[in-house]
Amino acid sequence: MLDDCLEILNQELIQLQLDAEIVIHAKRNIYQDGYNKVVIITDMTGETVMGRNNDHKAWYPFYWDDAVIGYPYMIGVDGKFDCTGKTPEECCQNIKASTPNPDRKGHYIDCHIFVPYGGKGNPKRTDRVLVNLSPDGRVQEAPIVS
Repeated sequence: MLDDCLEILNQELIQLQLDAEIVIHAKRNIYQDGYNKVVIITDMTGETVMGRNNDHKAWYPFYWDDAVIGYPYMIGVDGKFDCTGKTPEECCQNIKASTPNPDRKGHYIDCHIFVPYGGKGNPKRTDRVLVNLSPDGRVQEAPIVS
């Protein structure tokens, strides 16, 4: 539960004599702004696609509710796009070309390029702890200092 996690985090921060902001992120869902963006995770330089699992894949977790075709479907291969050897920009262009139609809300597929914490333009911070929540409000994964 979130309350238990926050209590543990606060105890640990006090014990370590650290002052840090705790930022709570809700797991992405189809109703949030930016739901139409494929997340492209790069290497630390921001120049090559690395993917969540260092597999060089960009991932889109939702069905694309295509307004032209008239029904939702999983884009890419099970929501994944192989971007091996590609820059984030090249990967994004391939994704957009593969999904040219808007969804029923009038949005087109787009990309969010994410350089890992500590990478180019995204300095690692020691004064912030990120807590990710699942859609049902549970702590999704171990909190991270970033």
